[in-house]
Amino acid sequence: MVAIREYWLVVSIGILLLLSALIFAIGRPLAHNMMQATSDAGFVLSKLDIGGIERTERKQILALLDVDAGMPLMSIDLNALQMRIENLPWVRRASVTRVLPGDIKIKVEERVPFALWQRDGKLRLIDVEGTIITRHGLAGFSDLLMIVGEDAPSHIAALRKTLELAPDLAADIKTVVRVGARRWDLLFNSGIRVKLPDDSGVVYNSISAWERFVRLETKHHLLAREVSVIDMRIADRLIIRVTPTGRRMMNGKEWAT
Repeated sequence: MVAIREYWLVVSIGILLLLSALIFAIGRPLAHNMMQATSDAGFVLSKLDIGGIERTERKQILALLDVDAGMPLMSIDLNALQMRIENLPWVRRASVTRVLPGDIKIKVEERVPFALWQRDGKLRLIDVEGTIITRHGLAGFSDLLMIVGEDAPSHIAALRKTLELAPDLAADIKTVVRVGARRWDLLFNSGIRVKLPDDSGVVYNSISAWERFVRLETKHHLLAREVSVIDMRIADRLIIRVTPTGRRMMNGKEWAT
C-alpha cells in the first residue's frame, strides 16, 4: 500500500508540472493576442498628459518614459513609469494612469524647497522633509534658511513644526545650527544666537523652550536689545550675554532700548 501511494504521488506531481508548463506556454501567446486585440480596437497611446510640473522639465520626464505614440496602451507598465519619474530630483511623488481609449495621464507632486544645508563646506538644497533636492543652481535660493550640522536634515521636519508655532518670529531666523546631534542654536538676522535645549527632553525641550522664548520676546523685546546670546537651555533660568556696547551701557547705568 505504501508503494502504491508513493507511485500516485509521483504521478500527481508529474501531472502538476505538465499543467504548469502548458499554462505558461499558452498564457504568453494569449496575453500577446489580448494586447494585439486591444491595439486593433484602437486602444493605443495617442496622448501623454503631464501635470503638476513647475521646476521639473517636461523633456526630462519624456526622456525617462521610453514610450511612443501608437504603442498598445495595455502594454505600458505604469508602475515602472511611476518609479522612473519619482527618481527625478524635484519629484516627491507621481501617479500614472490610463485613460481610455488612448491617453496616459501623469500627475506630479514636486518637492517644496525649505533650506540650504551646509555640510563639509558645500551647500545642498533640501525640502521640508530634509530630503536633498539638488546641489546645483542654488543662487536663486539664497534667501532660504541655512542649516548646519551632520544630522540636521533628519531633524529639520520637527524643527519646522516647532518654529511654526511663531512664524513671524521664525521668519527672522537666518541660520540654524545642529549642536552635538541633540539640540539647536538659532541665529537671527540681528546676529543674536538663541540656544535651545536638548530636543528629546520630556519636561523641558526645544518646543517648550521656543514657546518660552516667544513669550519673553513679546514682553521684553530681547532681539532689539544689545545682547549676543540668549541661553534657553535651563528651564528655570535665562542666561544672557550682552554685547560690548551693551556692557558699556550697563556700566553707565543705562540699558539698551
